[in-house]
Amino acid sequence: MKRFKTVLIGFLGVLVFSALTQISAAGAGSDVRVISISGQITLVDIKLGKLQLAADASRNRRDPTEYRINQDATRVTDPTDTKFLKLEDLLVGQYVVVEFNYVPGEWVDVPIAQKIIASPVPQPIFQVVAGELEAIDAQAGTLVIEQKLLPSTGGKGDLYYFVFDPKTIVVMQTPSMRPVALMLKPGDLVQVEFVEKDGKRYARSITLLSAVTGTTSTTTTTTSTTVTQ
Repeated sequence: MKRFKTVLIGFLGVLVFSALTQISAAGAGSDVRVISISGQITLVDIKLGKLQLAADASRNRRDPTEYRINQDATRVTDPTDTKFLKLEDLLVGQYVVVEFNYVPGEWVDVPIAQKIIASPVPQPIFQVVAGELEAIDAQAGTLVIEQKLLPSTGGKGDLYYFVFDPKTIVVMQTPSMRPVALMLKPGDLVQVEFVEKDGKRYARSITLLSAVTGTTSTTTTTTSTTVTQ
């Protein structure tokens, strides 16, 4: 009988301890706050699980500008919260609101983004012009072409000036479309797809045209559909 009482007291003690632990955990969970930080995306790398926002001087300087992202923990949606997006839909330059969980006293410099509300990106109107490459500066990200005219017209065509981001520009070679080195030079016949913004022409793609039969054509494309500056 005495042994039974000892076992019973021990069992009741375990139950009480377990209940207190659950109450404590529930209390801690109630302290979790959802923090929302808005900004413009400056970097998004799904493989590395990294998202960065431009620093906003008007907000608290302690607000994180970098977040961890992954397909399982991060939900992406539109402002109406009715359209579910993917991490692959996020673009550099896009305005977003990032939500993450915060427990008072447990600040994390690189929190996990629980939810990303992505504003729609307006579709740019692309234009195309073909001509002879007059000059290119791969470091500065500038190029100039002279518009190609029909032989019967004679004379010179108009000069077109373009800018591009040398950090994100990628050269693709057809038909494999594998990345190759940027080897454009003055005199090449090229076709440029671009969008005009703020009085400038931002090159989205550059296609090296075959001037001689059998010459391999090369295409230069940017990694995003829009270029901002």
